Amino acid sequence: MGAPRRSPLPRRVATLVGRAAQALPEPGTQSVITAPARQSLAAALAPTAEAPAVVVAHALAELLDTCFGHSFTDWFRQRSPYQPAIGDPIPLDHPDLPRIIAMAPTAPPWRLANRLDETRRVRLAGGWTTQFRIVFDYGLFDALASLITENTVFATCHPNHDLSEFELTGDRQAPAFPVRPADMTVQRDRIDRLLVEAADAGASVVVLPELCVTEELAGELERWVRRPGPLRLLVAGSFHHIDPAEPAHRANRALAWVRDHPAPLLHDKHPPADRPVVEDITPVGWPELRIYVTADGWHLVIAICRDLLNPHAVHALTEAGANLILAPSMSETLIPFGGPVAQLVGASQALVAVANNPADWSDIDHPHDGQQPARALFGHPGFGRQTRLVQAPDEDLGLAFLRVGVGQVGWHPARSERAGTVAAEAAAASDDPPPQWLAGLHGLAAPTSASTPTSVTLRAAAVLVVVTDGPGGPHVLLTGRAPDLTHYPDQLVFPGGAADPDDCGPVDTALREAREETGLDAGSVQVIGILPPFGLPESGFLVTPVLAWSKRPLFVHPANPAEVTTIQTVLVGAARVGGEAGTTPSEPEVATVGVMTGTILDLLAARVARR
Repeated sequence: MGAPRRSPLPRRVATLVGRAAQALPEPGTQSVITAPARQSLAAALAPTAEAPAVVVAHALAELLDTCFGHSFTDWFRQRSPYQPAIGDPIPLDHPDLPRIIAMAPTAPPWRLANRLDETRRVRLAGGWTTQFRIVFDYGLFDALASLITENTVFATCHPNHDLSEFELTGDRQAPAFPVRPADMTVQRDRIDRLLVEAADAGASVVVLPELCVTEELAGELERWVRRPGPLRLLVAGSFHHIDPAEPAHRANRALAWVRDHPAPLLHDKHPPADRPVVEDITPVGWPELRIYVTADGWHLVIAICRDLLNPHAVHALTEAGANLILAPSMSETLIPFGGPVAQLVGASQALVAVANNPADWSDIDHPHDGQQPARALFGHPGFGRQTRLVQAPDEDLGLAFLRVGVGQVGWHPARSERAGTVAAEAAAASDDPPPQWLAGLHGLAAPTSASTPTSVTLRAAAVLVVVTDGPGGPHVLLTGRAPDLTHYPDQLVFPGGAADPDDCGPVDTALREAREETGLDAGSVQVIGILPPFGLPESGFLVTPVLAWSKRPLFVHPANPAEVTTIQTVLVGAARVGGEAGTTPSEPEVATVGVMTGTILDLLAARVARR
């Protein structure tokens, strides 16, 4: 037998489309289909047994996308706010992710499946348009242009410790309305302080949690997008609202402010909550999903908490190409949100930020079980698992950040919230004197600002050698270097780095670098002295080790994930130069220790052996 004959179907479709193409203009040159072109398209769609009509129609749609796609955006903008019905076209836009994020994104959805209901730029609306009032709004098309770049920072603000800071009904099973912060003076001050810190960190997109504001306070927060600074889009949380014209309409309403746009963006929650109380809201009419389209391809949607747990709503958002979702939340756990957010990221390459509140959900009826809900959930096309939860070490107020370009997330306690506590704890910790064997270390110079070489051929640097007590004897604080760093990647080293022009010597350098890398509070350590410097020609540094003692090191913020993968204390004597270190001699080996780090550890180990 000869080779099997190939199906003529693709060739027949290509022939029909080729004939129609001859009557169409060159791509990007015209915006109107001429009468001869219409006739050619109709002829190609004439019934034939050789090619299914739906396949031919899809091929012709792709041809029209190629020739006239440049005009589609103007067509949709002219019809804004555009509400599609079943079978109507909807816009599919694709931000230039490779220029925005450093990691490889997931494949765009039009490459994942050969859907016959879409081309690169449009999709036909399906039955999901009967479940929700889908609206494409181009009112922010220019105002939000370039909102998302490789330097964009998302911040979620978290102003509350626990449920006692809210006005809740005594009977948690009885319908409750309104739910609001108990002390608005305190709440207003906290939110302002968090927004100051978000702006200081360069955040251009900020999300506040659900029910953390009143309608009045949400309106006042407009000033944050009107003043100079990086903030361009502020989702000012949500609040319980009664419509004066229709008092029976009780809503949980989110409000957002946009720079250079006079009116707020509004969104009403669809399903009511049953925790921490039974939410007595009465949504009226068709639930709306409003999609704000930007000039660079982002489809912005504001959702509130359980909106993202409604599978029909998530499906509609996915089909509508929503790729920038900001969601205030008030939930005792964010784990159920992981699946829906991952679906949005995988299908639409979405960026998602969920801001949760408060930190502690324990109360009389629900005793604290030792677990605190995550403060935030971020979705990002570059994440290996598409979502990341942001946990906090305690119930303090603070902010969660997502740096879009590098996919870095982190938690930062509020500065003003921790300042007094950390200072008091640091003062108490620094009162403990260092042991005599450490203070009498041979060759130790006094920690004066003048104790730096007057002439060096290498760049000055310093490391902080923090000695503390631990199981089995003295320990030192080491950091695990990130694997992608230029110098000493994937090694355990002392915190430190290059001197800045404003540093007054190696002590300043070591303390500053330790704080930047690990969050170490300088007040919780005592500087004892300075060891002889090490010349490291391979990296170009002259490194001065600064020896310090701490009974209990304290940290004011999490480690910088761009430089540090882990912070650990290592038993003095458990490390080998050029080898590896464990926290005790019997523990598994965990990371390579560099020559300088190993030499200092050997020096300390020798002193411990002679004490």
